[in-house]
Amino acid sequence: MKKLLKMNPQYLISIGLILMGIGGVFFDTTSDTGFGILLLGSLSTITVALLGLLNKK
Repeated sequence: MKKLLKMNPQYLISIGLILMGIGGVFFDTTSDTGFGILLLGSLSTITVALLGLLNKK
């Protein structure tokens, strides 16, 4: 847990935003690939944002 709190959240937030953009391009109602990539990017962005807030305290 201490290693997670020492990480710089800016790098992982940008990776999550890029994944969300890629998932939005491939998002289609017939396949789950775009939705999975979109979900992975959004969950990583939210998780790292929460870790950044915990690290700030």
